[in-house]
Amino acid sequence: MVVSGNSKLSENLSAGMEDVQSDADTWLSQGIASFQQGDYRHAIAALNQALQINPDLAQAYHYRGMSHYCQGDALGAIGDFDEVLRLDPQNAQAYSDRGLILATLNDRWGAMQDYNQALQLDSNYAKGYLNRSMLRLALEDYDGAIADCDQVIRMNPNLAEGYLNRGIARFEVEAYQDAIGDCDRALAINSNLAAAYFNRGMNHIALGAYQEAIADFNHVLELNPNDAQAYLNRGYVRLQLGENWSSIEDFDQAMRLEPVAAKAFFQQIANTLNQEPDTVEDDESKLIQGLMVRGNLRYQLGDYPAALNAYNQVLELDPNYTEAYNQRSTVRSAMGDYQGAIADLDMVKTLSLATPLSPEPVSVATDKPTPQEYHKIGVHKLNQGDFHGAIEAFNYVLQENQNNATALTCRGFAYRRLGDKPRAIADFQTAAKVFYEQGDMKSSQEVIKTLKKLRQ
Repeated sequence: MVVSGNSKLSENLSAGMEDVQSDADTWLSQGIASFQQGDYRHAIAALNQALQINPDLAQAYHYRGMSHYCQGDALGAIGDFDEVLRLDPQNAQAYSDRGLILATLNDRWGAMQDYNQALQLDSNYAKGYLNRSMLRLALEDYDGAIADCDQVIRMNPNLAEGYLNRGIARFEVEAYQDAIGDCDRALAINSNLAAAYFNRGMNHIALGAYQEAIADFNHVLELNPNDAQAYLNRGYVRLQLGENWSSIEDFDQAMRLEPVAAKAFFQQIANTLNQEPDTVEDDESKLIQGLMVRGNLRYQLGDYPAALNAYNQVLELDPNYTEAYNQRSTVRSAMGDYQGAIADLDMVKTLSLATPLSPEPVSVATDKPTPQEYHKIGVHKLNQGDFHGAIEAFNYVLQENQNNATALTCRGFAYRRLGDKPRAIADFQTAAKVFYEQGDMKSSQEVIKTLKKLRQ
């Protein structure tokens, strides 16, 4: 009877354990289903229940980690993937996914280690190569990125992102036709891939195929009407084609969507727009910015009456806006109104002399200007054509912070206007790198485009 009793107890325990595991599996299934539906909050709740029952469920940690990541909790996600790899140290996907999260935290070294480990465990893991190609793009290892994408395409020729990433890398090494071919292949697989249209548009710009570039940016904006960078690039192309009003409309739309990004873009093409890089703070300032852009564009295109009208509107809004007087004097001179031009320059001088008398807090006379003040001085001198003076002002800014990417870019333009190509290239290279390291990819790309034109 004792033997029989022990046997019955063993059966009951076994059945109970199976019931517990069944409960854990039920919660796991619910969590996975919620994750796949994009309901990350409920996914985490269900997976918490599963792990409370069975704390050794590697799959539950994996999906909970992805749910945390999708909710913006990168650190929580990394903690979950650490648990996955503790339980399953041969899990290549977990290494690759953790690497992706580390990359978003700018831990590039850690991300690269994880991607390498994933591919060491599974040399046929296509997603591992794809993720590593993105990191290599960020590190400007374009040849390495191309090699990784080659592996992705070999293993999965129907993965659009493999062609897309290779196209981005080929653009950076100036293999424009090959890059366009990659974008074509990506779009043949996924015709709604806005990034492929954008990248193809950039390659068309580089080749001078402006109409094709406009068509590509049109596709981007059909898929994403709020893509400010697409408006800026389309506006730039239209400017090259002399489509004045269309260009202005695109620039204005970009200013409404992302004024900071638009201002950074205008700084990069300052030699064309001659736009003063002040910060846009309110609706009136934005209107003034737009009118100055209109005036500068009209002047560059030789439409002097329209330029004059734009500057007049600026001065109606702000009678003390010195740059409008400066620009208007240039237009009046071009129109033969030398008396009006001189009157505008006199007004600039009057305003400059009156500035120290404004009711600002009085500083000690021996105090040096702040880096911000030197930056404004540099921009003013750049706009006035005093390129040596601009360089001197930006040198002071860079003494305080050698990684001020905006100051480096402005000084690069000054060197460029003086014909000092080596120094201009050096400044643009450093600025592009600093913008990139700060996470400002758009500004970095714009500086790189300027740099490429300078090297031609």
